[in-house]
Amino acid sequence: MNDNKAWYVAIGVVILALIIWGIYAINKSDIPANTTTQTTQNTPNNNADQTASTTPEATTTPVTGAPAKKLSYGQAVNAYKFRFQFLQCHGNPGTLAVKQGTVVMLDNRDAVAHTIKADKQTFKIAGYDYALLHTSALGDLFITCDGGGAAKLNVQK
Repeated sequence: MNDNKAWYVAIGVVILALIIWGIYAINKSDIPANTTTQTTQNTPNNNADQTASTTPEATTTPVTGAPAKKLSYGQAVNAYKFRFQFLQCHGNPGTLAVKQGTVVMLDNRDAVAHTIKADKQTFKIAGYDYALLHTSALGDLFITCDGGGAAKLNVQK
């Protein structure tokens, strides 16, 4: 009987450790976006309609010319109805349809930075950070993460 008790105690300790690790991992993934650094790169673009920006449309630039502040992660989730979350470079949802001119949030849920490409726009998104994709081209935009297929965005009139 002593061997069975030791076995149950060992299983209980393992389960408790997994629960604690799970809580830690969930809390760590909720790190605010402003605690990480982000670099956004725009590829040269011959089409003036297609621009990439990480400055949310919901904020305004003061008349003084100072740049608008980036929304916190929680504010951005509330501000942007459409988003792709990338976890291990898999886009979720896999396909999304939006109207032309809609801003789509590209949300990196990994601890490491990824390069996300959509149409002719390139974003280097830091771990647990986001960037904003401004849609202008109509049709299917294939979104890649670090060069691999990740998701599809259908932009409609």
